[in-house]
Amino acid sequence: MTHRLMARLKALAQAPAGTAANWLVGAEDSVAFLKANAQSEEIVIYASGPAVLIHGVLAPAKQVTPADQEDLMRGFVQTDESWVIQKSYGGGEGHKVYLDPPLRHAGKSLSGGEKLIFRRTFHGVQKGESPLELNQKLVHSLGLHFVSERNAYCRLDGHGDIEDVIRVLRADLGNGRESLTAVTILARDLSTYMTLADMALVFLFDFTRFVPGSFNGWGDHDRIDRRTPDLFYHGGGIANASYVNGRMIVRSAIPLQQLIDEWKEESNPTKREYAIFKIFDRKNCVEVETSCAPEFLSNYFQESDLPWEISPAFFRADVLHRFKSDPEKYTLNDRTISCRNAWHLKGYDINEAGQVHAYIGDLARLPIEEQRYWQSFNEWPKGPISKRAHENDIMGEFSLEYDPLHLLKYKIGKLNDAPPAWWLPRSPEHLDATRYPATDSTFEWANEIMALDQLVVEGFLLKPLRKVLEDKGAKAESSWASLRVLGAILVATGLSEGQAMTTLTPFSRLHGLRSTLRAHSSVIEKDKEERLARSTHGTLRAHFKWLVGECDKAFDAVLLALDVEALNP
Repeated sequence: MTHRLMARLKALAQAPAGTAANWLVGAEDSVAFLKANAQSEEIVIYASGPAVLIHGVLAPAKQVTPADQEDLMRGFVQTDESWVIQKSYGGGEGHKVYLDPPLRHAGKSLSGGEKLIFRRTFHGVQKGESPLELNQKLVHSLGLHFVSERNAYCRLDGHGDIEDVIRVLRADLGNGRESLTAVTILARDLSTYMTLADMALVFLFDFTRFVPGSFNGWGDHDRIDRRTPDLFYHGGGIANASYVNGRMIVRSAIPLQQLIDEWKEESNPTKREYAIFKIFDRKNCVEVETSCAPEFLSNYFQESDLPWEISPAFFRADVLHRFKSDPEKYTLNDRTISCRNAWHLKGYDINEAGQVHAYIGDLARLPIEEQRYWQSFNEWPKGPISKRAHENDIMGEFSLEYDPLHLLKYKIGKLNDAPPAWWLPRSPEHLDATRYPATDSTFEWANEIMALDQLVVEGFLLKPLRKVLEDKGAKAESSWASLRVLGAILVATGLSEGQAMTTLTPFSRLHGLRSTLRAHSSVIEKDKEERLARSTHGTLRAHFKWLVGECDKAFDAVLLALDVEALNP
């Protein structure tokens, strides 16, 4: 859409190749763009470039119904007009200081209206093109935020995706000197704002076409004067130039009652859709298929044969892939999943059979599109819910199950709070990125190995560790890396060489696995490591959990050797 829109605007700003003569005398053709623009899903409210000026402002609807065409044609709004503090003296009132609005000189039709675009110049300081500023009342009421990499004012839609509502478009016209700048807004959002503000959009437009350097003025020329209730302009032309200058009024396409009715529809529970899931009915101890709609479920306090809301549904583990692969959009914690500005799922976990499970009452609170996504991975249970989920959710107790990754993250978090010289604090992204593999996928396993190595091993800083070793009366070789220096520190605290090596084996093993699985190792080496992990631990997930546990113990030993007090919760 961007390319098509900019192509249309460029056609207004410069002559297409080979048709310059026709273009120069056809300024009135530009009015067709304005008419089409008013009916578009995305409306250009500002455009500035050679031969093009489109400047949209808002006027109180009652003051342009019907339009006072003469008043509107007399008024003109500069893009740099803004709020000012005025100072005046005289007229029998003495000294006065007061605020003056942007449209103070625009005529009675626009009085009390709103500018949408501001282009102010910071004289003597700012270089280049004047920046674009948007009406903050419009931006705030629509819940928009400027995202620089998109060059747009955006919000999150109902799916948690970033949506461009107001876009700033720029294009170089190819001659190195001239450019085209435009601002667009989604028509529905503009109509909503106009309805609630009781405003109408007034376009002030001018399309003037000539060849710079060869234009000597209009002189006597043919003139045109077009008038309809909401579109009126005058213009004219000579043999190699033409112009149109006028006003166009666009009114909101959405009545207030429609906004009210749509809100009622959105909040009407009878209009919600619900998916059907295979669940284990905890109340009746049977496997059933049922809708997650509230009328098909019950709770502990109701007399009913219907399944409890806390009955679990089970899913293939790869249901989590989408959430793990997009950490900007999804927040995946140990027991909860959230999609920004869209939905929240609490109470999920992974059981011993490797199945993800969630309670049907929680699934019912998800949008129907998300329910259908989970439904596509739904399967009958291959085992009970996890021990942790049973203790937390069913028994209402804190889980006593050892979770090495949770503990390791906790200790690293505490170390981050007051980092010693030898520790590089790990970012929230590092902590969030490290998770148990959800599936038995080699690719996911390799990714989690790398994330764990970045979380733990890369946190140790070589130079400060060398200083710690020197303070203990020993010295590191110049070729030693951080793990080798840590081993020497352990020896300096009283361990034998063999004990130090054994203590640090989990870190060395982790770092070596990362190099094998994620670097340019041979397929044979990678397959060997995968087969070893499976043969020893059954699954890659089980291997990873074991490795994290070993790293947790090694971390405790290293902290002790480095004189750090115990960080256990």
